[in-house]
Amino acid sequence: MRALAFACIAASLAGCARVAAPVPAPPAPVAGAEPPAAADPELAPQRIAFAHALPAFLDPERRARLEAAFPAIDAYLQQTVARDDLVGLAAGIVIDGELAWFRGYGHRDRERGLPVERDTVFGIGSITKTFTALAALRLRDEGRLDLDRPASTYFPALDGLVYPTADSPRLSIRHILTHTAGLPRSGDFGEDQGHPPLRAEILASLDGAVLDHPPGQRHVYSNLGFQLLGFLVGEVTGVGHRAYIGDALLAPLGMNHTVWVPEDVPEDRIALPYKRESDQWQVRPHWRFGDADASGALFSSVEDLARFAAFNLAAWPARDEPEAGPLRRATLREAHTLGSFVSFRAESVRDAPARGRHEGIGLGFVIQGNCRHDHIVMHSGKTPTYRASLHMLPNHGVAVILLTNVGAVDGLALPGDGLAVLDLLADTGALEPRAPAPADALLAAAGDLGALVGRWDDAAYERRFSGPFRASHPAPAFASWLSPWRALVGACRDPRVLTLRNSRSGTLELACDRGGLRIDLAVVPGADGTIASLNLHGATGLDPAPELSRAGERALKLLARWNEREFRGLFTADADGEAIRRVLADAALKYGRCRLGPPHLVGLRAAGFALECERGAPYLDVGNSEIEPAKLRWIELREEHRGPCR
Repeated sequence: MRALAFACIAASLAGCARVAAPVPAPPAPVAGAEPPAAADPELAPQRIAFAHALPAFLDPERRARLEAAFPAIDAYLQQTVARDDLVGLAAGIVIDGELAWFRGYGHRDRERGLPVERDTVFGIGSITKTFTALAALRLRDEGRLDLDRPASTYFPALDGLVYPTADSPRLSIRHILTHTAGLPRSGDFGEDQGHPPLRAEILASLDGAVLDHPPGQRHVYSNLGFQLLGFLVGEVTGVGHRAYIGDALLAPLGMNHTVWVPEDVPEDRIALPYKRESDQWQVRPHWRFGDADASGALFSSVEDLARFAAFNLAAWPARDEPEAGPLRRATLREAHTLGSFVSFRAESVRDAPARGRHEGIGLGFVIQGNCRHDHIVMHSGKTPTYRASLHMLPNHGVAVILLTNVGAVDGLALPGDGLAVLDLLADTGALEPRAPAPADALLAAAGDLGALVGRWDDAAYERRFSGPFRASHPAPAFASWLSPWRALVGACRDPRVLTLRNSRSGTLELACDRGGLRIDLAVVPGADGTIASLNLHGATGLDPAPELSRAGERALKLLARWNEREFRGLFTADADGEAIRRVLADAALKYGRCRLGPPHLVGLRAAGFALECERGAPYLDVGNSEIEPAKLRWIELREEHRGPCR
């Protein structure tokens, strides 16, 4: 998109039913285990920026609008149960720390006809890895381990591994957390359910085992890595990973029904595990992880996982208030941030056209993004008799939980169903991210700029604009540049925020004597709030010069049918005819026939028009020549997308 920027000599146009079950805030950490206030006592105290308003959800009807999607979500999940002939399915949606919606489908016990309920306990498989990862991160925060030191520093059994090359880096805890350790998916030890793997067998398999690739080189999802991470956590704490995760995470979060073995679940609360045999669902024995349990053995419920999701979501946004949970908010945000890229591929959800999706690993969590949801923090779980998925949108305060008591079903893909539920929430138009609040300094600067547009004042310019800006734009030159805008719109006032990049910069619109003025503005952080940068996008509510309107009409004729002679009569001699021809040809294929709509923005020698086309609603931007006002120097066709892609 072109910008009507000060740096330009020639002006141009700027051109993806509530359930009342609140999830309580996490209580304080376990006594004696609170992370230290500073990781390094030799560091000077942090200096904190000036106070500012937190990003917030601006729509007062957001919650009600999101809840309007619940019937469609219910219908979709009923179809999912029928599609896969599921025995039972538990579904929950967390909004702003509350389990806002729950539905149970089918049975936790088919033979006795017992329904799925909010506290029904399912195996959650590899979602367990997120708890093991957070246990390691808590130990890091406590100063008891370093993610980037060789993991064998804390767990010497790893010295038995064989590296594939002499220049391979030593395997670290961070490598394990990001599945880049070079460890295979599964270890070379038996997992016979008559004899679940024991610690001694797992460790014996490491001696002489060759890593698949040098640590840090590429991603290979590894259950073995997290099994070993569980041993490492137990070694560092001296109490075993089960006890440490229970005391440091599960108990503080109130996850009282999340356990390591099914025998610890009350008999009438567990969802019995089923497997299809001879075209019938049969109750099967629970899969036993033995001492390999840190990678996937936990059992939990929608109710408990809602507490876990609320805890993770509460880490966003960054803010000043005191810490309240068993891990620092910054630690959770670190775990939720892409640390290792995995793939970019096309996917199709709900029979919709394929769209791009990227995927990577944070620290124990899978990080995804697509054209509708740019930051998804998730993990799924699969055992022979259970499947589970947890999808969280940290910037939106929303999570989706799906649990079922069947495993080996062809085509069953709860991760995809979780994404479909997010899409149904997005279809309401209310799944918007938190928006930053404008700093008072930004609004004040915009107001002072509006006054300066109406009447030049050397002292006001000196006071309001930063030193670097004034050095690059001397007052006489800047005043001369503002003069035509004054003639176009007059004096301006009453800034209105359109979009913000952060609290100190964004796009605003000023109300002026004639129409409005759209500006891009950034102020210097700090108390004085002087203007650091300024772009003018153009005027709103004005009619463009007649020659620009006529030029727009003639450009549309070229869009419908290219004519070299017409092009030469419309554009200046230095215009790139071949490039313009390609732009118009591509637009004709994409949009079909179009007609000129109302003006969108007006510049000193430029204008933008909304187009009404057979397919889509693009904008046409045109800019004329200062020397030949009746001729165009450039043309641009563009769309404005709400998301990162389409």
